[in-house]
Amino acid sequence: MRRLSALLVLAALLAACSSPPATIPLLLEAQDAYSAAAARPEVTGTASDYLDEAQANIAEAERLRLAKADPQLVTHYAYLARQQVRIAEESAMLAAAEAEIESAEAERRAVQLEARTAEAEAAQRRAQRAQAEAEAARAVAAAERAEAENARAQAERARREANQARSEAEQARLDAERARAEAEEALRRAQELANRVSELEAAQTERGLVLTLGDVLFDVGKSELKAGGLRAVDELATFLGEYPERVVLIEGFTDSSGSDETNLALSQRRADAVQAALVDRGVAVERIQTIGYGEDYPKASNDSPAGRQLNRRVEVVISDDSGIIPERTE
Repeated sequence: MRRLSALLVLAALLAACSSPPATIPLLLEAQDAYSAAAARPEVTGTASDYLDEAQANIAEAERLRLAKADPQLVTHYAYLARQQVRIAEESAMLAAAEAEIESAEAERRAVQLEARTAEAEAAQRRAQRAQAEAEAARAVAAAERAEAENARAQAERARREANQARSEAEQARLDAERARAEAEEALRRAQELANRVSELEAAQTERGLVLTLGDVLFDVGKSELKAGGLRAVDELATFLGEYPERVVLIEGFTDSSGSDETNLALSQRRADAVQAALVDRGVAVERIQTIGYGEDYPKASNDSPAGRQLNRRVEVVISDDSGIIPERTE
């Protein structure tokens, strides 16, 4: 009987080892999203770097899945790939919108310039016609000198109008050059922003740019920033110094361990700790709001250690150029 039991245990172990790798839904979603984005020329043309990073993370996730690694690790790389695809799509949308705006502005300037040029030419023709009439009046009779003088006055007035029209045309040309320079500066700023967002590892969302700081920045149950968290704070402070029109909302979250009151207070203290670190680095306190949500708005289930770790976080929401941050709805 003991020999039979041992054989049954051995058979069960062999069966488990030969089972196929588990399917990871988020990996399938990331693969589908990457394929759809890679098929769009507007995405591959403007955000190929993000797609390359997404492809590399998908490959790593698939390798780990086939190797039957920890599903949480596979999910981590799949999540990174999915976020990078989203950033690529958002970058493509931004580039398309900027191109459309620039095209419309160029067309408007061209129409204005054409209208002012036509007006200047018409005024010049009127001046020439008035001058011809004055010359004819002088030739007809010297007695009509008063009328000729009046005609010359008309011609002078027409000349001033022509000069004014030419001045306006020149001003229009200068305005067009200034508008082109402003458009080029806006494009440069947009590219610079995209680069800085990439350096911050922030995600573009409907609420704005969101930088997620995991619980590795704090000791368990503590709100003091660890040394490893100061690098992220330094980069964020530098970014805010480069874009003074932007403000931030720092949101603290915990997992479901502990009481509601304890979690709410801890999440608020952690958000306040990030605020204090930014203020120490020269960011004006009026540009920073904080709020603690406790265990509300979890990113994963609290039924596993990995899920609880994802829920213990601080999120920094960076506004757009208008300084507005939409309220959290989910």
